[in-house]
Amino acid sequence: MERPLVLVVDDQEANRELCREALVLHGYEVVTASGVREAEAILAAREVEAVVSDVSMPHNGVRVYEYLLQNHPELRGRFIFMTGSAENFARVKKLPEVARCLMKPFSIQSLVEAMKAALRA
Repeated sequence: MERPLVLVVDDQEANRELCREALVLHGYEVVTASGVREAEAILAAREVEAVVSDVSMPHNGVRVYEYLLQNHPELRGRFIFMTGSAENFARVKKLPEVARCLMKPFSIQSLVEAMKAALRA
């Protein structure tokens, strides 16, 4: 059985690695990106099935989401944001077709449940 490929985007390496390790342990294949340009390159080159992205990064995590909607409409509803800011949480919850927004710190179980729900979308 093929494992779903997930892209994790965060400018903080510790956050990327924590998400990567948690998702790999739960049966996902994971690629990571440290920013918008790297994420766009991966999305152009690989068939990603879902994306987890920090909101607060240089060049703004919302740009990854906008790129995805324009260039990979098949991934609508399969985008999970994560943020430590209540302001950003409220802002991204208003975006169309975001699967979920996780408030940092979140549990591994919350991440895995959000991913399962996004992949059912």
